[in-house]
Amino acid sequence: MKDFEEVLYGCRFCPMCKPAAEVANVTHIESYSTRARGMLLWRYIHGMTDLSLRAVELLYQSTLDSISEAWCVNHYPVSSYIVSARAEVFAKGLAPKTVLSVLERPLPKPGDIKAETLLLASEAAELGDPSLLKPAVSVLEKHGCRTEVVMMGSGAVEYCLGAIERAEELARRVCERISLSGAGRVIADGPQTLWALKYVYPILEKRLPEGIVVTSISEEITRRLDKHDGRQKGLKGKKVIYHDSRSACLLADDMARDPAIQPGFRGPETTMGTGEVYEAPRRLIDRLGMERIFSVWTRSLSKSCGADDALWLTYPHLAEKLARKRLSEAREQGAEMIAADSLLCASFLSKIRTDSDVEVRWFAELIG
Repeated sequence: MKDFEEVLYGCRFCPMCKPAAEVANVTHIESYSTRARGMLLWRYIHGMTDLSLRAVELLYQSTLDSISEAWCVNHYPVSSYIVSARAEVFAKGLAPKTVLSVLERPLPKPGDIKAETLLLASEAAELGDPSLLKPAVSVLEKHGCRTEVVMMGSGAVEYCLGAIERAEELARRVCERISLSGAGRVIADGPQTLWALKYVYPILEKRLPEGIVVTSISEEITRRLDKHDGRQKGLKGKKVIYHDSRSACLLADDMARDPAIQPGFRGPETTMGTGEVYEAPRRLIDRLGMERIFSVWTRSLSKSCGADDALWLTYPHLAEKLARKRLSEAREQGAEMIAADSLLCASFLSKIRTDSDVEVRWFAELIG
């Protein structure tokens, strides 16, 4: 935590990211703000306070808060110091019971698979339902990509929670399984899986086989549909808000630039973040002839739907509040549908939308 002393000093005095707050803006409790957590952690590293039960809860009752990182004009590494703080919690044996119970959840254990292309289904593994992948597998095969599905935990959830040793073990298993398969290409089933492979594994010093190509399912499908007519009956002109998961923020080429956080900002959308993780699914939406509705809460500034960074597993009541807020915002802006390339996000929003008239679709389901 000492490595973050300078940025914590900055965060404790700065309230500017409050508009981007997620849990704080649905609970109206100041303690959930980035400033409050920054103040707490700054006091902790200077020996002015200890990690009380409530302090630990506050460190977990949120996402990793990469939206505040994106909103910040200096892009302070908020998500990194939250992970570091949670790792400190684990090191002291103070992890809450609700967090420890998540680490005990059953995860699929795949057998040996030999294939040229693997679909690493870690978001599907967290949901425990391989049938959710059928639309994507069908589309890939239809357009010339035969893939074998490997359902297993990526370690992303464990890393988010600060259970670093557990994350390292799961990452080692994934790297080993990929190596034994002989695959030259790995397709991630969603942004969280891709984030684990491209962002978390290097931090954990876990290496994928040399020369292997890692891509997202949205990139793979979009690339293949570029050669075909992607327009689908009943979708042309449909008003859609595209939802980016929080994992995408740390995979982007650029986070939001300063004009995006100014009052009255109305675009261009790329001001809120750039990178193929954002562009590929949007190209697909456009090819389908749908009308994308502009929102300031998109790309790196996309507010969590609750399914990010394991919040839906640890504190589901807070995650549900975030999901309902996302659904109500979409409805208020005139959207008929929320589309997402995260299987976790689409599934969680679908579960919560029982009283909402806004349809929710995983992008692979749009193609048919």
